[in-house]
Amino acid sequence: MVNWLPHLLVSLGCICAAITVPDVSGVQRSPLDLHGAKAAVFIFVAVDCPISNSYAPEINRIVADYSKKGLDFYVVYSDRQLSASDAKKHSDDFGYTCPSLMDRNQVLMRLCNARVTPQAVVMGAGAELLYSGRIDNWYQDFGKQRFKPTTHDLRDALDAILAGKKVAVPVTKAVGCPV
Repeated sequence: MVNWLPHLLVSLGCICAAITVPDVSGVQRSPLDLHGAKAAVFIFVAVDCPISNSYAPEINRIVADYSKKGLDFYVVYSDRQLSASDAKKHSDDFGYTCPSLMDRNQVLMRLCNARVTPQAVVMGAGAELLYSGRIDNWYQDFGKQRFKPTTHDLRDALDAILAGKKVAVPVTKAVGCPV
């Protein structure tokens, strides 16, 4: 009897590596083709989500702290109605330092099972889901915000991945606006 699961996963990895989406400048990117990176980090954001917008400084700090350690970062806009020029303006206004992707066909959103903005998803080789959820616990729920976060879930996940360990809490509930 042939075990078909490994073949399916290899095929899925090849398919995922071939996924291309444009960035806000129109350059086609293959964000799941890791080219030696340890993982790809997708942070789903929305132009009109105040929670997502409030996280821009922390997103930029995380990108600055981890991008030189072998991780690829992407801000992802999955709003079907959003123009590339509006997304580029938003990306520039909020100072995002990583590529900003236009996921109008919501391929990445569906693959990553992103449901809210902001939501962070970390994918390893072969599109292996390593982490999905909140950046931290600054927002407990809508209208319930801490003075400062007490957990740093995305940073903890990235630290574990870089150390070659399993992420202790691979899924957390992200609070934000629906995608």
